Amino acid sequence: MWDATCVDLVDQLCGATCSTDPDQPRGLCKAYLPNQTNPECSGVDLTVGVPCGGTIPVCNRGNTPAPAGIEIHSYPAGARQLPSSAPSRIASSCSPTGGTLACTTAQPIAPGECISVAGCTGLADGMELIVNPPGPGQIAECQCANNGSIYQSAMCESPGCIATASVSTIRPATLFVALDRSTSMVWASNTDVTASRWNPARAALTAFFEDPASAGLGVALRFWPHGNPGPCNDSGGSCDSQYVSGCSQPIVPFDGTAARRLTAEPAPFDQQEVALVSALASAEWPNGDTPMYPALDGATTWAINYKNTHPEEEVAVVFVTDGIPSHCITVPNQIAELARNAFVNHGVRVHAVGFGNSNAEIINLIADRGGGQAYNLAEGSTLQGNLLDALVSIRGEALPCDVTVPLAGVSDPASVSVVHVNNAGTETVLTPRAGLGSCGQGWYFADATNTSVKLCPDTCADLRESPGKVRATVPCVTTSLTPITTDWERYHGVCPPGTKPQWGFLRYRTATPGDSSVEFFVRAADDPADLGAATVRLAATAHAAPTDTRICDESSAPPCAINLFDVLEELPDARTEYLEVQMRLNPTSTGGGGVQVQDWEITYSCPDSE
Repeated sequence: MWDATCVDLVDQLCGATCSTDPDQPRGLCKAYLPNQTNPECSGVDLTVGVPCGGTIPVCNRGNTPAPAGIEIHSYPAGARQLPSSAPSRIASSCSPTGGTLACTTAQPIAPGECISVAGCTGLADGMELIVNPPGPGQIAECQCANNGSIYQSAMCESPGCIATASVSTIRPATLFVALDRSTSMVWASNTDVTASRWNPARAALTAFFEDPASAGLGVALRFWPHGNPGPCNDSGGSCDSQYVSGCSQPIVPFDGTAARRLTAEPAPFDQQEVALVSALASAEWPNGDTPMYPALDGATTWAINYKNTHPEEEVAVVFVTDGIPSHCITVPNQIAELARNAFVNHGVRVHAVGFGNSNAEIINLIADRGGGQAYNLAEGSTLQGNLLDALVSIRGEALPCDVTVPLAGVSDPASVSVVHVNNAGTETVLTPRAGLGSCGQGWYFADATNTSVKLCPDTCADLRESPGKVRATVPCVTTSLTPITTDWERYHGVCPPGTKPQWGFLRYRTATPGDSSVEFFVRAADDPADLGAATVRLAATAHAAPTDTRICDESSAPPCAINLFDVLEELPDARTEYLEVQMRLNPTSTGGGGVQVQDWEITYSCPDSE
């Protein structure tokens, strides 16, 4: 039992509440269910699972996709850098020191999804791991006290047939583009810079809005400083609310309707494209200072309000400037705090683009705090192309219509299948195509490396009207006419001093034609020598009938996971260092094969020892 002091600290330092019900167990951790996210985290919340077989599972429990390129650092065994529930260590749990870069995530992580990170270097059993540690590459998170694990190299995948899958989240996306039109966009250091700043910036945005690949994108446009449609000038030199309100009013509005989204059709058939391109072409001549704080405050205010009424969408701000902040608040940290609030508290990413006289420190800080991308570009002949490339990259993050191919599919592209799963759980197999030129509906490999697939433009546009996920899957086939019982696969729960493993959930995906089935058995002990005599318990049976239990993971409707804490009959077997899993693949009653175990995983946590 936790004493009153510890209960108070949980409330003060963690924002959590301990049960006061004497019949409720205390100090027991509950693992996330498959596909589960933290409803209180609108941004990113990364966790690390149990490493095995040379890979490190990283999950995103927030409600905003995590970008690729997040660092994982290693620390010596027993370094005590892992987050801990001990009151004396909570405050420092987010500030590990002395780590070494082991690897980075190679793909984005959708909300509720997990990826396996391979290719990590310099690791040995017992080393501590932290994902997204402090440093230049750190992204904003809702919390960081759940970012640690301990490395183990033992194999823990199924000895049978394993299917692997990669996931991309498909949902509508909307951008608020805030374009600097201060005097320095046309005149700087007594020199006319119109041709090297203002004109190429407008040309890049025009090309971006006219690009058929922007189809499905919602866009609102605001110039700053500008008095139309509301005051966004900071002429008084103060952060008056009227200027924030004015800066949140786009000159080209977007209402969220399908009719106002960009399409692949050229003007005049695309109403929003016409409005955006016309606004750029007829924009008033740049004039004024650089009221960066109210401009960003207004941009994020619009985006947050839109996100609140369209929570199913990916919403982002694209902030473009050639200068440094003037008047009002000019401190970089305070300006970047607007971006941090938008991302962490509301799930709105903020991307920053600078050129000309802009300050790279401010551009980088805004993007880092806002969970977005930073682009520090050179003015002149290269600006139009480089700014367009930046916008395309931002669009790719907001409108992902590609999926990473699992490693097994790279060497065997014919085995790859692509499936769309809508929010109701309905699966639709998409048609493979030879390339973009062969597209109608379906998908194709992005290039000859076969490392990613792209959805055909029509399919991508259609799926935005039916948000969900797209999976690229590599199946395998196992056929047997007699039951197959696998060897026992051993998991070793390695926990920091003062804590002890608690086995969490079993998740799996199987294929069981006819009346075939797969049985999952578990046994547990503190000493591996005692596992042979431990009680064997049936954890789950996968079959098609009478109840369909073939799939028990985040794709199940509702999401499914087998609670090993219940299977192992609570304490003490659920709080042991070792767990073994065995499977029996049973053919059909007529000897038919095709039974598959496509994927499975075991989770555990490390609550404090009692």
